[in-house]
Amino acid sequence: MLRVLTVIVLLGVSVHAHAVEYRCKVEKKFDFENVYSRSHIEKGQFSVLVEEKASSAFLSRCSFSPSDQKVTCDRYEVDKIVFDENVKIKKYYVLRSHFDVQVFPDLSFVENNGRGDIAFGKCNVVAP
Repeated sequence: MLRVLTVIVLLGVSVHAHAVEYRCKVEKKFDFENVYSRSHIEKGQFSVLVEEKASSAFLSRCSFSPSDQKVTCDRYEVDKIVFDENVKIKKYYVLRSHFDVQVFPDLSFVENNGRGDIAFGKCNVVAP
């Protein structure tokens, strides 16, 4: 119960008041042609990092790079953050690439990568 209250407070606090960081692991992923298998998701090590600070925020899209033999991330500055008071969802938008991430009160998330892929999973708060 305390964890849920903490998350609700973190999601509801003004962007200008606190910093928070979420590490979000992809559990399901699909595009207009495919549903990614569990083994493909595990091999790809897909994740999203949300970094929100007092005056800025960043989204990072991460996956395993076979050529680098490690997880690499592309980092984008967030253009707009919206907190929906009705459903308590925090939405992060990178407008140029049509990339957005929504974090829900139960720490589940949805990623729309702007190129036809949608991913779902769970986040952990790593830096309140």
